[in-house]
Amino acid sequence: MAAALTHSNSQATAEVPSFLALADSPSWKTSRTENQTLRVLPYHAWEQLEAEIPAWEAILRHNPSLSIFSTPEWLGSWWKAFRSNKRTSILAFADADNSMVGLLLGYLEEFQGAFFTRLTGLRFVGDGTGDSDNLDLIVRPGFERACAQGLVSWLKHHKHWDVCFLNTIPRNSRAAAALVRELKRVHWPYDIESSPNSAIPLPDSWLLYVESLSPSFRPLVTRYPGRLAQRYQLRIHRCENPDDLSRKLEILFSLHKKRWNLVNQPGSFGSRERRDFYFEMGQSFLRKGWLEFWLMDLNGVPAAAQYCFRYRDVVYILQEGFDPKFAVDKPGYALRAAMLKHFIETGVKRYDFLGGLAAHKHNWGAKPGAYLNLRFARPGSAGSLYLFHTNSMAKSKEWLRVHLPKSAWNVLHRIKIHLTKRQAVSPSV
Repeated sequence: MAAALTHSNSQATAEVPSFLALADSPSWKTSRTENQTLRVLPYHAWEQLEAEIPAWEAILRHNPSLSIFSTPEWLGSWWKAFRSNKRTSILAFADADNSMVGLLLGYLEEFQGAFFTRLTGLRFVGDGTGDSDNLDLIVRPGFERACAQGLVSWLKHHKHWDVCFLNTIPRNSRAAAALVRELKRVHWPYDIESSPNSAIPLPDSWLLYVESLSPSFRPLVTRYPGRLAQRYQLRIHRCENPDDLSRKLEILFSLHKKRWNLVNQPGSFGSRERRDFYFEMGQSFLRKGWLEFWLMDLNGVPAAAQYCFRYRDVVYILQEGFDPKFAVDKPGYALRAAMLKHFIETGVKRYDFLGGLAAHKHNWGAKPGAYLNLRFARPGSAGSLYLFHTNSMAKSKEWLRVHLPKSAWNVLHRIKIHLTKRQAVSPSV
């Protein structure tokens, strides 16, 4: 469970996240942004933004801390697939020379508030479907404070939103640090919670990486690939031709479904929107040379697949699957080992598992990290009442968890699960 931090102009209840430390640091104030005045330009349709993609890409070149999840290829593909029932809320920030120095790529969507009220949330484009991580304000270095001030001022005077949800922000985001400092300055209610992620820091050689693994896990990386080659006609291949993408994606979808059906789960690709997203994004990434979509065949039969992508010196693993009939041969382990060896030899410095801290990630040498989820609202608004209510509920839940006997807590937990399932299957009126 994520560790919550609540800041309604009060002391933090847990360790201060790194971007809060940046916001409070004396060195955060720079003369370059002290009196910087920016213009805020709204875009009401994604198509309006397409003409600004060169300026957007210029910000990405100047800001190496931004990830592949801030690129036009990722966010444009996501929006094309998932835009149904969403309204764009895109803001560009321009300096005195009319150069774009920042972007908030957002959308508006209604959600259920407390006491049967309907509220409007402002989210990052890319958020809300479980596909995106490392989302952030897209800001040219040196303009973080000015963009934060411009954003809060805009949101103060445009009241078509109730709560702003900025999720999966990197802990080292300077733009988010500036935004938190601005929220504190103008006394807006906000809270922050953390959610786990993990990544493998890759050394300079394959030998060093193998030696860093635990002795009990090492054979899965070194011996199983050789055993596969002895037992089967082994083929490992990467998708490099756009004409092959659709067929190979269908293999991934099938393998992923087989894997999750083992634990009576449907998997991620029952959604037509998500399948369309993977195809659209995959085509864009292939054109850029970013796609790392690898598959393994055993005796001509697809046995495992990993859908990754590479940006700068980082590879991100998004989805994978394997055929359970080959489970004893560990094809997924062999495929990941072959990929990691290739990535190390071609200069990749981090293999990012994205969200979660599953045990198998630790076995591969992943180190834990965290994203930060920031929520805020205008003072005295329905959104601020929502934040107060949800924070109070979270504190009450934590108090009950600590003070109730375990048996009583388990009963309450089962009741909650039962009610949630009933809500999910109830027909809408």
